[in-house]
Amino acid sequence: PVIPIHIGDHLRTMTIWKELFDAGIFVNPVISPAVPEGSQLLRTSYMATHTDAQMNRVLETFAKVGKDVGLIS
Repeated sequence: PVIPIHIGDHLRTMTIWKELFDAGIFVNPVISPAVPEGSQLLRTSYMATHTDAQMNRVLETFAKVGKDVGLIS
């Protein structure tokens, strides 16, 4: 499935995308004009072949990056 991670800000979306990419996690940034201004997001997708360890790494990395950029506390 494709799961969107709503960010809502162009610069923050691109910053998170780059941080994730540098950490070895590939997501697609979706920014305006593909979405309305203020609705920027990261498009993630998952497969049944992803292992629990891979999913845990993704979640841990998202949490770290989200905290680093002030998206989550």
